[in-house]
Amino acid sequence: MSRTRWLRILIACIAAVVLAGGCSFVQKIEQLTIDDVDIASVRNGEYTGSVRILPVTAAVRVTVKDGAITGIDLVRHFHGPDHGAEQILGRVMSAQSLAVDAVAGATYSSKVVLKAIEQALKKGQ
Repeated sequence: MSRTRWLRILIACIAAVVLAGGCSFVQKIEQLTIDDVDIASVRNGEYTGSVRILPVTAAVRVTVKDGAITGIDLVRHFHGPDHGAEQILGRVMSAQSLAVDAVAGATYSSKVVLKAIEQALKKGQ
């Protein structure tokens, strides 16, 4: 068998494995629920949260003062270039709630970032 044919078979096998794993991650993110947290019940402080549902990863640092979110830093976020999910931080800050719409074109990444924020806020309750 020629080297080119072996290379094609190898590429096809890798693609099959990636696609099978991709379906699993899509299901996990689609089933991810975001609980709205009563911000007024969160103690003053800085809290961290992180979620990893490969290939999407997010880590945040959330600052709360006097019953309001005063800052959200996206410490780590990976889902490929220019997905725009970072916009979700401003939406949460404006609404002072996790019940915000996902960023169009970055729905999965938005959900993972929101879940990380939820985890951080729950640490302060």
